[in-house]
Amino acid sequence: EENGRKPFMQPLWLMGMAVIVVDAIGDFVFIGLAPQSMLAPLGSLSLGWNVMLAPIFHRDEKVTKTTVIATAVIYVGTIISILYAATSTPSYNLERIKELAGNPYFINYLMFTLAAQGTLI
Repeated sequence: EENGRKPFMQPLWLMGMAVIVVDAIGDFVFIGLAPQSMLAPLGSLSLGWNVMLAPIFHRDEKVTKTTVIATAVIYVGTIISILYAATSTPSYNLERIKELAGNPYFINYLMFTLAAQGTLI
């Protein structure tokens, strides 16, 4: 507790919570405007922000050369993913979804996934 105040009453905490809320609202809006194949890779950019901002808020946090290189690789991968992502999202009707669900490749994938999850429980 800083100055006898609970953490959720501190200005820095409130500012961080406001950023999270605004980000969540933005995510909700942008999911309707862009295909998921373009939006999903953008989540990895938060790691880069974390690497850049952590030393500011945590004085004992050190950014190593390895961390900078790893973050750069993630950023390059994100950029490549977005550049080659699908630019439109196809629409499926119920009949097409049933057809895709009956595909042997999907059924094999589903069985493998369920079996893998079953072994983890």
